[in-house]
Amino acid sequence: MKNSNDIKSSFKKAGFSNSDIQAVYAGIAKIRAEENNFSDKFEKGWNDAFIASECFYVLITKAVNSCLRHTDKLSKDEKSSKIYTFTALDELQRRAAQQYLEILTLIKHGFPDGAFARWRSMYELSVIGAFILKYGEAVAEKFIEASGTQDRYDWAMASGEFPETKRHVTFGDILRLCDIDNEAWKEGYTAANQTVHASPQGTFGRLGSQDGSDTISRRSDYGIAAPAIESASTLALLSSMLCSIYQDENTTEIITLAANWLEELTDIYCNTHDNLFPDDTEDF
Repeated sequence: MKNSNDIKSSFKKAGFSNSDIQAVYAGIAKIRAEENNFSDKFEKGWNDAFIASECFYVLITKAVNSCLRHTDKLSKDEKSSKIYTFTALDELQRRAAQQYLEILTLIKHGFPDGAFARWRSMYELSVIGAFILKYGEAVAEKFIEASGTQDRYDWAMASGEFPETKRHVTFGDILRLCDIDNEAWKEGYTAANQTVHASPQGTFGRLGSQDGSDTISRRSDYGIAAPAIESASTLALLSSMLCSIYQDENTTEIITLAANWLEELTDIYCNTHDNLFPDDTEDF
């Protein structure tokens, strides 16, 4: 790692004068001061909500660990009929749990648009999980085998739902066939797609910009609730899918507790948003 003197030498090699370097360091100091001021104010406003998100992660992790312990105790014969399904859902849930922490990190630092864009992937994982859970072992096995190939969705042909003449399966095909209430998620998923892509909607109507009136290029304490709530809901869904494969009473109790806490988390984020932005008309 370069020390300060090394960095200054690099600046000089790049053609910066001493006054240029001083101006750069002054600018950096200003940025860091603004970050610290924002973080102090931000933490005070949203702290209870962030604790709610962390509590939810702890509950989900506890439920999944309980599920894994229960599964480890089963015999090969007891696991054999659903082993590929469990393996696929286990990996999907682990990936979603990691993304949940990424989203939480982004919202804690005032980047709701980045968090919402990341949630898009979580939602797609839940769709894939629901499809695999619905069609079972043949599909799950093909999904796992496809991990070492360039196949994105053609593994879904094993479901028997598509004609042999179909050239490629799309995510939209899978979305239409999985057992998820797509209408309930449609608006959020559409908005997340706009956030990810170079759309005019995602450009001029950024999540962290209240009423689209300020096209920000900095951190924001607005727009935090949506990605926080959606990511928790999606993680709960995918975790419940995993834990339903080899059902266990203890795991079910923890999943129920997590579902109850999800309702509290939603209320905490909505109430925090309303307290911080009393004139806002946003509806979650």
